[in-house]
Amino acid sequence: MTTEGVDGKNPVFQERLWPSLGQWTFAFIMTVSLGIAYGRAYGNELGLIVAITTTLAAAIGIAVNTPLIQIDELNFRVGRARLPLQYVGKLQKLDDQQSRRARSTDANSNAHFQLRGGIKNTVIVEVTDPQDPHPYWQVSTRNPDALIAALTNPKELKTA
Repeated sequence: MTTEGVDGKNPVFQERLWPSLGQWTFAFIMTVSLGIAYGRAYGNELGLIVAITTTLAAAIGIAVNTPLIQIDELNFRVGRARLPLQYVGKLQKLDDQQSRRARSTDANSNAHFQLRGGIKNTVIVEVTDPQDPHPYWQVSTRNPDALIAALTNPKELKTA
């Protein structure tokens, strides 16, 4: 039996859901534009300081808030959400079109979603805990086969 809120010590799978290059580019353009606007209004030096400061702040904010998928001997974690492995049910790998449909017209309003724009594949993980209000989790992943393998046999895999 697992203790609520405790992570295992041996991760067998980890994936960080980094934003796409387009999202990084958009953040960069927006912060530099802010610097240009301040530079025109208050002088080039202040504009440069604003551009550098906001770009660094945006990059740090994006990096800190990028969700991590982790599977260890006890839990399946996605971001801050944690599901003990004993409650992992059926697994379903979805391609781009299936993922889009599953998170829109076919979505269950009680499901737990951890979706990242720019990542086309998702995996649906059934939750078998009768106390859990979420019937399933839908999770974006760049490595759906590795995620499913780790959830299927977490004790047989080594750290990814």
